[in-house]
This record gives sequence, structure tokens and C-alpha cells, in this order.
Amino acid sequence: MAEGVAILVKIGLKRDERGNTVHDFPDWNLLPLQAQRGERHEDHQLVKWLYDKKVSHDEEDAQSPRGTWLGLMVVTEVFANEAVAMWPTRVTILTEAQAQAFHDQRVTHRQPLELEDTERLTALKARRDLMVSLGRSTTAIDARIAKALDPDDDEPGVRKNPEKRWIDRKARLGFTIKP
Repeated sequence: MAEGVAILVKIGLKRDERGNTVHDFPDWNLLPLQAQRGERHEDHQLVKWLYDKKVSHDEEDAQSPRGTWLGLMVVTEVFANEAVAMWPTRVTILTEAQAQAFHDQRVTHRQPLELEDTERLTALKARRDLMVSLGRSTTAIDARIAKALDPDDDEPGVRKNPEKRWIDRKARLGFTIKP
């Protein structure tokens, strides 16, 4: 299991050569790991951009002023330390608790905890209704429906959203956060 460091990156706005407003990301190509040692910065990114979905550049709150957008990444310790040294006002190393809070409260705050396969659930209900109308036993279909409604069961119907919670994303992607 890979061990990484969570970083929070402030993404600003800037004007490009044509005068258009564009996102102002840190240029990871400038990191010593790439510029001096020739390593690919992408190889140091365990989890690429997870963006704040609560507040964008056009909005603001206490954590994200207008004109700033926040992004979370999980990177190697070398990447994190070099990024903080190069952009100390734009890159911050987060604790596990801070990364979890940012992820669960901002990155996925609009996502549902469970995903529903309404087509499958509707089909199960229709089948049950037909069985009732024919006077047949519904014991078997009721058991399937119960399984389909259990988000922890593999039966199609309702399942946990694997992206919603930080702990589930970490398990699915196979990484830990360096203490």
C-alpha cells in the first residue's frame, strides 16, 4: 500500500497571452524532482486533483476567498516538501483529519452516500407486483429485494458510493497518509 502526503493547493486566476482568464495552477514541472533530477512529477502523484465542489472561483467562504479554488492531492513526501518550499503561500500539507474533512465536506459534499440502480429496483418491484397479482409466493423475490436494498450487498440495486467518503476512497485506491 502506497504511503503519501495530502496537500491542499490554492488555484488562482490569471490572464493568458490572449487576455483570457485561466486557472493559475502551480507549474509542477519546476519542482526540483523534475527540473533537476528528471523525474516525472506525475509519478509522484498518488491521487491527482480532487477539487472543491462547494465553492469555486466565483464564490467565496471562510476557507476559499473569491478568485481562489482549492484542490486536494495525495503525493509523495518529496513532492509535498518541494511544493511547499516552492509555493509556501499556495501549497499546504494536511493532516489525515484535515484531508478527510476537506474531502468529505467539500470535494464530495454534493454526492449521495448511496447510488441507486432505479431500473433494477423498478424491475424487482414490477416482478413482485406481478407475482402478487398471480397469487404466487413472494418469499424469493422479497429476499432479492432485501439484498438489492442493502448497500453493502453485491446484489444490484442500492450500493455504497465508493467516492463519497475519504476512508472508502483510500481503501479503493490503496493508499495511506503519512503521519
